[in-house]
Amino acid sequence: MISFLPLGGANDIGASCYYLDVEGTGIVLDSGTHPRKIGLDSLPHFDLIRDKNVDVALISHAHQDHIDSLPYLVQHHPYIRIATTPQTRGVAELTLHNTVNILAEQLKDHLELRPYTHEEIDLLIQSIEWHAYTEQFTVNGYRHNSRDPVTASFHDAGHILGSGGILVEHGGRSIFYTGDINLEQQAIFPGAILPNMKVDVLILECTHGATEDSLFPSRDEEETRLTRSANNILENNGSVLIPVFALGKVQEMLAILWRQMVKGSLAKVDIYTGGVGKKICKVYDRNRFVVPYNDPEFVLDDVPQKDIYDIEQIEDLSRQHCIVLAGSGMMIERTMSFKLAQRWLQDTKSAIFTVGYMDPETPGFRIRHANKGDLIQLTKTSEPQTVRCNIDRFRFSAHSTRGGLLSIVERLNPGMIVLVHGENTSVDWMGYTILKNFPYMKVHGAEVGKQVTLFE
Repeated sequence: MISFLPLGGANDIGASCYYLDVEGTGIVLDSGTHPRKIGLDSLPHFDLIRDKNVDVALISHAHQDHIDSLPYLVQHHPYIRIATTPQTRGVAELTLHNTVNILAEQLKDHLELRPYTHEEIDLLIQSIEWHAYTEQFTVNGYRHNSRDPVTASFHDAGHILGSGGILVEHGGRSIFYTGDINLEQQAIFPGAILPNMKVDVLILECTHGATEDSLFPSRDEEETRLTRSANNILENNGSVLIPVFALGKVQEMLAILWRQMVKGSLAKVDIYTGGVGKKICKVYDRNRFVVPYNDPEFVLDDVPQKDIYDIEQIEDLSRQHCIVLAGSGMMIERTMSFKLAQRWLQDTKSAIFTVGYMDPETPGFRIRHANKGDLIQLTKTSEPQTVRCNIDRFRFSAHSTRGGLLSIVERLNPGMIVLVHGENTSVDWMGYTILKNFPYMKVHGAEVGKQVTLFE
C-alpha cells in the first residue's frame, strides 16, 4: 500500500510537510515552518508520525516554509536520510544558520521549544546527500516490504535556485510532488522542466488557484510599470522600499533593477541590500553555469550595492534617494523591512512597492491593501499610523498561475491529484476546475492529519 498524510501546509501556505508510506518506506516531503507563527504552533504535526517508519526526507527547496523545521524533524528521527539538490544544500547552509539567530530571539518566551544551534546545523548540512536534476536514486527504508525499490529524482521547478519537484517511483507507479513550481520565465530562471512522462499521482501546489490569470500581466509589462513608478518617486527626491524574501526575490529584483538601469530606463541610484540575501547572491553566481539560467554571464555580485547594515540610522534611508531591498518579504514584525516600513509610511515623497505573496495576517498584507491617507495598524500592539507614502503593488510571482497549474495537470495526466499549499478558496477553485475539465481524475483536497490512500 502507498498512502499520503499531510503534517502541515495542506489548505494553508506555511509549514509544508507531507508523509508518504511506500510499502513500509517512510518518506517526508519537505519540512517547513509557518512564517507568521512562533514556537510549537509554527511546526508541522510531527506527532502524527511518531510511531511510523521515517527513513528519508526529500526537500524541494530552501524557503522557510519548506525547510526550517528540518532540524526538529532530525531531533525526532536522528537516523533519517536527507536529500536535496546541491544548490538547495548550498543555500540551506546560509538560511538555516540565519534562522538560528532569529529563533534565539523569538523563542525566549516560548519555553516549550528550544531553538536549534549552529552546531546542530553544521552537522545537519554535512549529512545532506545531494543529487542533480533528473538523477535517480534509491530511497528504500529499513522496513521496506517489497522487492521493487523506491526511487526518487528532482526536476527543475523553476521557482528559485535549486528548487525541484520530486518524482517518487515504485513498482511501475509514480508520484510527482511539485513543491513550489513556476512554468514561466523569470528574470534569472527560464521556468520549470516537468518529467517527460505520465504520472499516476500528482501532489499539486495551489498558491494562485484563487487568482484570475488576467490579474497577472506579462513580466515585461510589469517591469515597465515598476520602472515608470520608481522614476516618478526618485525624480521627486523620494526613495523606494521593496520588501523581499532573502532567497529568490532579492536576486530577481536585483536582476530586474540593474537591467533597467543598464538600459537607461531606470534612474541610476544607490541600491541597498544586505544580510543573508547578499550572501545567497554568491551561491547563485557560483551555480549560474550548472543549472538552467537565462544569462549565465550575468553576475549578481557585480551589481553595485550598498549594505543596509552599514547605515548608523536606518530610519534615514528614506531620505537618501535610493532603492532598498529589505527582508522580510511580508514585513513580519521586528524584521528590517518592518522597521523601515514604519519610517517610510511617514514620508510623503517615498514609496513602498510590494512584489510578492503576502499572508493575509501579516503587516505586509495590510500595507499592500492600504491607500495614501488611510489609518492602519501594522500589528495588534502597535499604534495606528496614517499612510503618507505611496504604495504600489507589482506581480513578480515565482509561482505558476492557475492556468499554468492546469497545464501541469494536462501534461502529466495523472489518475489522482492531491491539492496542497493553498488557502481554501484556491484549493476549491482548483478542485472544481480540474474535475470539470478532467472528469476521469480523482481529486483530494489535503487536510492535516487526514490520510489518503494512493494505491491499495
